Amino acid sequence: MFATLDAGGNLPPALAVARAVVDAGGTVRFLASPTQRSRIEAAGFAVQIYSSARPIDATAPGSLASVSLRQARAFADRGAGRDVIAAFRAEPVDVVVIDCLLVGALDEAIAAGIPVVAHVHTLWSFFDKAFDGPLGMMVRMLGVHARTALNAPAMKIITVVPDLEGDLRGHGLHHVGPMEAIGAIDAAPAAPRILVSLSTATVPGQRQMLQRILDALAGIPAHVLVTTGPAIDQRGLRIPDGIEVQPLADHAREMPRTSLVITHGGHGTTARALAHGIPVLVLPAHPLTDQPSIAAAVARVAAGEALPRRARPAAIRAAVDRLLVDGPERASARALGHRLRAMHPDAQVVRLLQEAAASAETPI
Repeated sequence: MFATLDAGGNLPPALAVARAVVDAGGTVRFLASPTQRSRIEAAGFAVQIYSSARPIDATAPGSLASVSLRQARAFADRGAGRDVIAAFRAEPVDVVVIDCLLVGALDEAIAAGIPVVAHVHTLWSFFDKAFDGPLGMMVRMLGVHARTALNAPAMKIITVVPDLEGDLRGHGLHHVGPMEAIGAIDAAPAAPRILVSLSTATVPGQRQMLQRILDALAGIPAHVLVTTGPAIDQRGLRIPDGIEVQPLADHAREMPRTSLVITHGGHGTTARALAHGIPVLVLPAHPLTDQPSIAAAVARVAAGEALPRRARPAAIRAAVDRLLVDGPERASARALGHRLRAMHPDAQVVRLLQEAAASAETPI
């Protein structure tokens, strides 16, 4: 059983882990937010909606403070944990995979003796900063010690790009690599192709950031595809001639023929780009999330560049021009892509979950 929440890009890696389990002969069901039902059912999995957990909609508008508080309340929510316990006792499973953001649910489920694995879908190293920062403080004020809760499961499966972590050490950490789908790598397109993809969740100021990106790309000799997602209404945007804007696009189809990805720094989009050997320009949109950490890591491994979220169009255009040429960042991204495509995260995830199930004690 998977316990998740509507936090934007956290669902696709959970669905990928679930698919690996089913492909290996296992069965899966989800506990989820109402806003996630259609996507989970479309992926072919049974879903039960939380009855006690606080509802959350990642696309609901708000200020930076209100959005952060809403997220902290969802993370600390013990109601999700009570629903996990009730669902487990009604229909036991071998192991419950709980999203790393649901620290309140982790705390409740572990205290009840439920066999739990934490699914970490972003940089583990990010949490060291987050636990001691404003978001961690808000979660503590809501009654959950996030560091203790996330460290408690004996097994933490981390489905992120290993190179972005540096030297990862700790009890029960298993770094399997990104689960994002990788399509066949096409030959380099005759003309550059740029994909702009920002967060699927509401981030204050992201619409203005997208407008600056659009302004920067005006007149560029490249095919530009911009996906606005459910959080940005494209009406009212100034869209330069020649730029294609869509609410959604199949990134698995687009990435193999893309030359450069411009993103907010969510791990899913960043990982998929790097797995295809594509350099990334990251403008982290939400300062309290993992996005600044991912931006800094991309720059550190020289697989792209990072700019401030309020970067002006001229600075964005200059970075785009640098990353479109065959320079060191493109070479680093290609090398990283080769390493990521050689990994086999599906097999590792299944093996680890089998180990977790075999070692689970009878719950109290």
